[in-house]
Amino acid sequence: MNGAWIIDGPLPRDRMAPAGQTSPSWLRELEERVIAGDDFWQIAGELRHDKAQQADPVKTGAQAVPFVEIVYEMLRIAIRTGALATGTPLIEAEIGDALAVSRTPVREAMQRLSADGLLSRRKRGWEVRKLDLVQIRESYEVRMALEGFATAQAAIRASEEEVASIAAATEARSELDFDNISDRLTSNRELHGLIFAASGNERLVSSIRKNMQYYFAHRFAQFVSREEAALFQQQHELITDAIAARNPAEAELVARQHVKSTYLAFEKFYKLL
Repeated sequence: MNGAWIIDGPLPRDRMAPAGQTSPSWLRELEERVIAGDDFWQIAGELRHDKAQQADPVKTGAQAVPFVEIVYEMLRIAIRTGALATGTPLIEAEIGDALAVSRTPVREAMQRLSADGLLSRRKRGWEVRKLDLVQIRESYEVRMALEGFATAQAAIRASEEEVASIAAATEARSELDFDNISDRLTSNRELHGLIFAASGNERLVSSIRKNMQYYFAHRFAQFVSREEAALFQQQHELITDAIAARNPAEAELVARQHVKSTYLAFEKFYKLL
């Protein structure tokens, strides 16, 4: 029965850390602050000040993070969260000055963001590209396939400890204050990270991360109604029950429905932009 979702064989030697926990600490902090609504340029200024106090770039443990990665990740997160709104002009010299780096890593980061479909060329520099609803719908449909499949695999492969962690995270979300948007966003990311990690499929989780969109996450969360939030939580609970019951078909079905429900709520929000 499980052959429809997995191929028997060895799993990664070490269980994967939940999505997001494998990111460098500076990147996790950056993402959490931007999603929580902090000002992007203020954060950029703080990073600039921190680097001015150091002989090396921002570090992850003992390994220095290349400047191009800092620029790329900062802008990618800011764009996908809506901290940098669609149509915002981005000038290489200005970005370099804000982050205290030369134009070379900025130019390379911009080119990568353009390849990701997040930036488009303008007469003088770049601008944040606005995706239309067709592109966003397609992105959510890809998410339905990837996240549904990962959730089915989690129902098969999750250890008892992972099942317990998923259940605890789901329960914790039910007790959150609706008006605490930052906690709701963080807990949602952590819950889905636990589920995806439990799939035991590193390549699948990598693909999910690449296709995961945070479009205007903080503003969108403010728009979500109590009824929609209750529906999302109910779906989380059904997913958790299906994983605990080792029912991959039900887990995949509800996970797909959950992504679709999120899109339908986002579609209403997007039309108001």
